[in-house]
Amino acid sequence: MLSYYLCAIVTLISATVSLGFSIDAVRKSRNDGAMINARYAFSRSLSLFVVALGLLFIHSNPYLITITLIMIGVQFIDGIVGIPVSRFKTWGPLLTAIGNAIFLGLFLFI
Repeated sequence: MLSYYLCAIVTLISATVSLGFSIDAVRKSRNDGAMINARYAFSRSLSLFVVALGLLFIHSNPYLITITLIMIGVQFIDGIVGIPVSRFKTWGPLLTAIGNAIFLGLFLFI
């Protein structure tokens, strides 16, 4: 039970960080094209945040595994996208994905 909630909380933190960056992108958008892209990122991130939040209220192992795998994928791809931007935007998401994968592994195998 503890490993479920630890994994759920790490997944929620991952979704929250993603949401925070998307909000920042919306606020900093200076032209229509950038604003549209930022809003798409925001809608994706808000949806992922809401379903990750649901993990704390709906105890379901398949639900946890699915949302955690999705967030690992999102953070991993965000890390790849961040490579030409900065080390922070590369390593932050990649380390988050690795941490999330570790907690998922602990949940599944311990």
